Amino acid sequence: MRVPIHIFRTMVILALTVGIVSAGPNQGVRLYVQGNVNGMNTSGHVCTDIPIPSTCEEIDSSAMPDSSGISWYLAVVLSSPVNTPNFNTVVFGLGPYDPHTDGDIIYCGPCIAGALEISTAGWPGPGEGTAMSWAPDCSYSYIEPIYYFGTYNYGGVIPLTAHPVQGGGVVDCSANPQEDSFEAYGEIGGDNPLCWAPPPAPGACCFGPDCVLLLEWQCWEQSGVWYGGACNPDGSPCPPDPTPVQETTWGSIKVIYE
Repeated sequence: MRVPIHIFRTMVILALTVGIVSAGPNQGVRLYVQGNVNGMNTSGHVCTDIPIPSTCEEIDSSAMPDSSGISWYLAVVLSSPVNTPNFNTVVFGLGPYDPHTDGDIIYCGPCIAGALEISTAGWPGPGEGTAMSWAPDCSYSYIEPIYYFGTYNYGGVIPLTAHPVQGGGVVDCSANPQEDSFEAYGEIGGDNPLCWAPPPAPGACCFGPDCVLLLEWQCWEQSGVWYGGACNPDGSPCPPDPTPVQETTWGSIKVIYE
């Protein structure tokens, strides 16, 4: 019997409540906030009208109100640069905030077309959570907008955080899905976590006059001398072999010139 797609997605989301072990292909995943920084009218297409940056460093959590006084934000899944992201289920929540003094969320919803959402009764209130799935489809982007919020801002902060029951993270698209927890969250009206530090680059490691590109720890581990930078065609920065010296005697030299 073929399982209807909406029932299948419900099963995927509900499976999270039994506690999938975290250790999948999306380790290090984070949930950031991208705001409508220009305050443009989105015409009901929030997820596509707000530009999505191509790098973590360019993501901006600030927003300007549109002509209706609403500030729009996207919750954006960021995958670690060292991973190959793939996921079709996302779970997260909202931390403590005061809708009367911090900000009032009046619109919200999934960005992924056809996603099924199951939320706690008070969502999107403080301390509530939501889960959504678009299985069997799959997302592979390193920067993927998955949810939108339209708020009246009062100068406070609405933090994204883990779901109050199911935790927070993404589930991969494999036949035996695994959940990887979000290691950091952004804030509506606040800040995003710092981006990942760039991975260490190999550099010049010298073994006598021979230059080899290695990571610094690999160089020292192999008793090399670390210089960093590039290995140049002339062998620099490694010092050349010293000028060879042939040992001889004064008598041998006299014979040469006699």
